[in-house]
Amino acid sequence: MLNPYEQYKINSINTMTKGELLIMIFDELIKKLNRSIVLIENKDFEQSKIQLDKSRKIINHLIVTLDEQYEITPNLTELYMFFNRELIKAAGYNDPKYINEIMPMIKDLRNTWAEADKIAKLSKS
Repeated sequence: MLNPYEQYKINSINTMTKGELLIMIFDELIKKLNRSIVLIENKDFEQSKIQLDKSRKIINHLIVTLDEQYEITPNLTELYMFFNRELIKAAGYNDPKYINEIMPMIKDLRNTWAEADKIAKLSKS
């Protein structure tokens, strides 16, 4: 039996729009990348690699869930693959500069999706 908090989390996620879920995924990605930067700076390379691996899994999820019917899909796929390559470099060289270089792009993309979600909600009302 789930505790009330876990049940609340599950219900919250199940009632989110696709846009809200996407924003939540980007927020989690940003959180893990920020954590990775701190871990690298503190020379905790093992934990940093774990966070970077989780970040790459998030990005891979974004890739496989892209809808092929949209014209922008190939561009997003390339962008997400670029993010993954930079995270591999960050893990390999234990250097946060690779994360810092892509972080503004990831945040911009997150904010773009948030704005698109707002517009979609307004157009439905």
